[in-house]
Amino acid sequence: MRHVNSRTGARWWRWRRNPLRRRSDTVEAWTGLVLGIALFVGAPVAGSLTGLAVYDHAQATAAQQRASSRLVPATVLENVPTSPAAADEIAARPVHSVVVRWTASDGRSVTGKANMPEGTESGSTVKIWVDGRDKVTAAPRSRADSWAQATGTGGVSTTAAGLVVGGVWLAVRSALDRRRMARWEHDWAVTGPQWDLRKH
Repeated sequence: MRHVNSRTGARWWRWRRNPLRRRSDTVEAWTGLVLGIALFVGAPVAGSLTGLAVYDHAQATAAQQRASSRLVPATVLENVPTSPAAADEIAARPVHSVVVRWTASDGRSVTGKANMPEGTESGSTVKIWVDGRDKVTAAPRSRADSWAQATGTGGVSTTAAGLVVGGVWLAVRSALDRRRMARWEHDWAVTGPQWDLRKH
């Protein structure tokens, strides 16, 4: 006689033919399987694809920025004071907008404002990004920044997909439970009076 582990049998009873298995049990089993695959395979894949798409878009934007701007040397024309709180935090120093001067593409001397970290001294030579009209512009997005944005977006997408899958599972379970209760009430309405007759 073939021995079946009771725990294993209890775990997989919805997948085997037996007189206690209802149609709703079969639906629940297959729904759980499909949603499980969606959760552990589909959600990470969706998050990865979203992250890669965001990375590609960010890099394309950075390439356009680099094509339409250039890095030029500039001279800082005013001191940027250092606050006491920032003195020991060089890597995290706040920045201030100060006047700088650089040479335009046509050879003219141009002045404008650029963000410089606290402690920058007047006369210092720095590198700034300017656009085709010789206006100060933001630096193109770096590859590290693109990856950070892509990773964050991919993680959010994976989490959102997982929440959607979880919501669908709860909705399906709730609907199946309501169906089972309705079926149970119907069956009891039929068999209940028979039990009362047997008692008398």
